[in-house]
Amino acid sequence: MKIKFNTETLQPMSQWLINRKSHGYGDEKELRAILSLPDYKVEFDRYSDPSLPVCGISFEEAVDFFMNFDKKDFENPRLHYKKDSFTAFYNEIEQRMKMIGRFTALDAEDLKLMETLLQNGLPDRMTDEVQELNIILIISIGNSMGWPYGHFIDYDAANLDLFESKDDFLHLTAHEIHHLLAGQILFPDGITPQDLFLQNFAYEGLAVHYCNNLATVNKTAKYAGPAYMMDKDDMAFYGSHFDEIFNMIREDHKACAAKTFDEVKDIVSKYEQFEFMGKGIRQYPTYYFGCYMWGLVDLYYGKEELYRSLSSPGRFVELYNAIADKKYSFY
Repeated sequence: MKIKFNTETLQPMSQWLINRKSHGYGDEKELRAILSLPDYKVEFDRYSDPSLPVCGISFEEAVDFFMNFDKKDFENPRLHYKKDSFTAFYNEIEQRMKMIGRFTALDAEDLKLMETLLQNGLPDRMTDEVQELNIILIISIGNSMGWPYGHFIDYDAANLDLFESKDDFLHLTAHEIHHLLAGQILFPDGITPQDLFLQNFAYEGLAVHYCNNLATVNKTAKYAGPAYMMDKDDMAFYGSHFDEIFNMIREDHKACAAKTFDEVKDIVSKYEQFEFMGKGIRQYPTYYFGCYMWGLVDLYYGKEELYRSLSSPGRFVELYNAIADKKYSFY
């Protein structure tokens, strides 16, 4: 697996921001030219796709954000959410930009670690299809730490300080590559609305189980050792409200039997917001509860049986109910 880093936008955008800070304003014409560069085109394509989570940021909204993030509030909730963390990055931009080099020098051992995580967490031979990946390091317009899209993995340079070590970066990169590949086989033809509901939890949950190594209530971690890049406060919240949230998921799963696919997507959306049960969160409930449900099946049956269940209506529920505590079964 060969990894190429795209860093072409970092210098012009960071310099634009430094000049903005120095002069008290930014040149809008220059900003528009920077936001028209190829890596930003990937960003706008990703954030304009309503079929994807955490979307809904246009080119013009991005221009407005970079020009005014420290001067006004924004109606777009994605930009409002980003404002505080981006301002912190802006205030320390010279120091923050010096950190980037440590994430662009991967050696053979680094690549081996990611390949092992992916081989352990995907159907056999699927990882052989990956020849080259482009990792975009960019001063981003969106809310995600990183995301997969097309043939790209994107990382927001404004958030790189959240990585405490290179291991964090490697495990999260494997997580994003897992999305790229697992996304090709999730949601096959013939699944039911109830399957669609649970497979939305699989998208994040399996990447967290295999690559972030999270232990949950009623499920051990995949490997010995710590969890990587999981928000401790959010995970503690989900653990302490496990029964309440699982019952909510179970009732929604039951209701999905009488819903259309579009209605199921609306139900899933409540588990993919930056506020849940009145709490501001960084990582959605799908991370934790997808990791629990689908990870439990992996630990008991293995990945091949788990992935076979994707295309057999109701099969995942059968596998899960056979091994879960009866208190947490789907009826």
